[in-house]
Amino acid sequence: MKMLQEQIMELLAELQLDRRSYIRLILLLKQQQAMITARKTDAIDEINQRISHIYHQLTQSAQKRISTLKNLCIPPHDEGILFLFSRLPANHHIQAKELWNDIMQRMHECSRLSALNHQILSTRA
Repeated sequence: MKMLQEQIMELLAELQLDRRSYIRLILLLKQQQAMITARKTDAIDEINQRISHIYHQLTQSAQKRISTLKNLCIPPHDEGILFLFSRLPANHHIQAKELWNDIMQRMHECSRLSALNHQILSTRA
């Protein structure tokens, strides 16, 4: 079994990758919106495939994170991960919490953009 410090470092590395995925996803959702508005169906199909791939990656990452948290006997939710971060040394705690907050903001932005794109698409149909 992996040492606690190694599991936490892997978790933080995965969160960095998730952050990058959310950044790419936001850009793709904005492109999707432009293609919906321009009615460029071929481009929309290609963008949708890229979006689906990122969603799949994020789902796998979340499942791995849940498993890691459960292995550490930490509840696999927002409060649980913040509890874990609170146990890190001060400089790591601050960085980890900022990373998590950034991911949460980007996740909400993706949700907002996705809902907006759905709304635009439904009014175009």
